[in-house]
Amino acid sequence: MGDINNLGVFSYKEIEPLTDQLNGPILVRKNDTKEFFVKKCYPLYLKENLITLQKITHLNLPKIQEIVIEEGQLYLYEEFIHGKTLAEIIKSSDVMGTKAILTLTLEVLEALTALHSKGLVHRDVKPGNIMLTNDGVLKLIDFDAIRVVDDEKETDTVQLGTVGFASPEQFGFAQTDARSDLYALGVVINICSIKEYPKDQLSSDPFLHDIIVKATNLDPKNRYQSAVEMKADIIESEKRFKNTAKNAKVNIELARPKIEDEISLDSRQQNAKLSIGSFFRKYMPGFRTGQPWKMTLAIIYYVFVAIGLPGNIYEGETVIEKLLLTLEGSILFILPVLLFMNFMNFHEKIPLLNSKKNVMRGIGYSLLIVSWLGYYGLFLFVTHGGAKR
Repeated sequence: MGDINNLGVFSYKEIEPLTDQLNGPILVRKNDTKEFFVKKCYPLYLKENLITLQKITHLNLPKIQEIVIEEGQLYLYEEFIHGKTLAEIIKSSDVMGTKAILTLTLEVLEALTALHSKGLVHRDVKPGNIMLTNDGVLKLIDFDAIRVVDDEKETDTVQLGTVGFASPEQFGFAQTDARSDLYALGVVINICSIKEYPKDQLSSDPFLHDIIVKATNLDPKNRYQSAVEMKADIIESEKRFKNTAKNAKVNIELARPKIEDEISLDSRQQNAKLSIGSFFRKYMPGFRTGQPWKMTLAIIYYVFVAIGLPGNIYEGETVIEKLLLTLEGSILFILPVLLFMNFMNFHEKIPLLNSKKNVMRGIGYSLLIVSWLGYYGLFLFVTHGGAKR
């Protein structure tokens, strides 16, 4: 471990690309052990940083199996993680409870402590680079922007990071260090809490607000100076949260469940108090994103269906005719909304539709259209002898 292996390329069989990106990650299988890994392409200038990373063994970081030089390109073979990114969880969750946010923040800080102890700065901490495995373990992934702190430099040689999460110094104002990662983590906490960037709206959660404010201060001197310091505040906030919950006679399990279970628990507690508005955002196609233009189109569509469908049914003279017209209207106007608007997130459970590849998803949607039209054609054939109404 810790060395460049020029022969590693012959030890793996490529299975499939995991994204549509050029030089994106590829799923591979090791020929001798049959284990699955992810092959990622990195710039050659990151070689020393990745060698340092490879030497770190930590639960909250992916295991680096090998680093390989192949035809002038540097490839890293790392642990294949089964799970979801935090970005996916935030997108599919109505709310994320305080307890779950504090728990996942502690685990990100554990990963950052391990990196920072070796002088490494991640520089791209964001929900898309935080994964929750199927076993409930958090992993901080993707090291395209990783660098080693150099006290002799005033700014980073290469400015990298994601807009919205990157600290001011990542845009050339100063050199990044551990405090830059803590800035990004503060942004992540705010997004987990209210799905907004701190610059747009700060979370009012009493157990998170002050932590976010300190972590995202524009001046690094006024932020947390280390992951250990921030961790101490998170632990203290977690204690206050538990005491408040006890005083309110809320049943909090003493044994820590998996992070996704905690998110589910917090969501169920919140869902017991759902308002009509939040019900629409959770279940009604067109309202779940909260985007005004989508909600406007949804309202127009629902009004159209509410007026047009009963009028069409009224044309039936007998009970059977009315039932058939109801079924036909449902197939034409209601079924496609349920199918194509991902009602109850069922697309995640359907092959092709849950693929990360645009081509595969396109095939999935095409088959969905064919199935819908075929079902409607079969209905017409059965009810009208194949003749058009």
